[in-house]
Amino acid sequence: MVMLAAILREFGKPLTLEEMEVPHGVMKVGATGLCHGDLHIIMGEWSWDLGIKPPLILGHEIALEGEDGTSLLLYNARGCGKCKVCSKGFPQFCERVRVLGVHEHGGFAEYVQIPSGYPLVPVKGEAFEVAPLADAGVTAYNSVKGIGEGDSVAVLGTGAVSMFAVQMLSIKGAEVTVVGRNERKLSKMLELGASEVVKAKGEYSTALGEAYPRRKFDYVIDYVGSDSSLRDAPWLLSRMGELRLVGEFGGELNVSGQLLVLRGIRVRGVLYGTLRDLIWVKRLFERGSLRPISVPYTLSEINEAISDLMEGRVVGRAVIVP
Repeated sequence: MVMLAAILREFGKPLTLEEMEVPHGVMKVGATGLCHGDLHIIMGEWSWDLGIKPPLILGHEIALEGEDGTSLLLYNARGCGKCKVCSKGFPQFCERVRVLGVHEHGGFAEYVQIPSGYPLVPVKGEAFEVAPLADAGVTAYNSVKGIGEGDSVAVLGTGAVSMFAVQMLSIKGAEVTVVGRNERKLSKMLELGASEVVKAKGEYSTALGEAYPRRKFDYVIDYVGSDSSLRDAPWLLSRMGELRLVGEFGGELNVSGQLLVLRGIRVRGVLYGTLRDLIWVKRLFERGSLRPISVPYTLSEINEAISDLMEGRVVGRAVIVP
């Protein structure tokens, strides 16, 4: 028996569509989200840090086919189970973490092998719709923890993770200002619950500061993580405010130690989330409180989806359906 898969054979090159033997003990892929992390891997930007070795089937945001209208969301971080961070429930920070689609074959295929140690969370919904919950939804949930009613929040970026985050912040009653460059995505943010939006022609944080020179925010959440988003971000915070970094576009944060001390500013990095976070995200979706913005592509269209994502044409999450 053979299956179709999209395989990374060489960094910086399109994925190749190939037929390959189906491994033993596989499960049927319903849909797999395509995120900027996949783009970083394809371009070879993370290979030195994560030990990525082609040939590899990418795709880590995976929803498997279930029964009776149910899909199975993969919690995609398996730690050693013994270290301090694993014992606290944060396997994504384990030194020996394994992620399907990064360290082992992932979901850009018709079938995927799920080794032991990767929990599956059932959710009522079609796979192409719910797949973004497995990564973008979890990361968004983690990124807005502790934020509450009346808090002022600046959201930098308009990708799939920030679209989930804006919905969650709206539920919490926070005042949300979104900064982005794409008018279609900014319009979608208003539809999803943002209080106001700012269009940036250049640097995200600079554009926000220029639009509201006297305003300070309790939280600045950077879903981009580039030099252009990080440059002025700490200066936008109120006293005892917090900068949360989610995006990983290679930016460097340069901040005065005096600014941190005198204003009591905190900086926190956000990577994925916990299994408990995924369960909460599933509940929000099933209650009708969370709306994934899925843009489906077939597996044979995966390189087109990659191009669309790189060029900013995807409003929401590109989802690959085998």
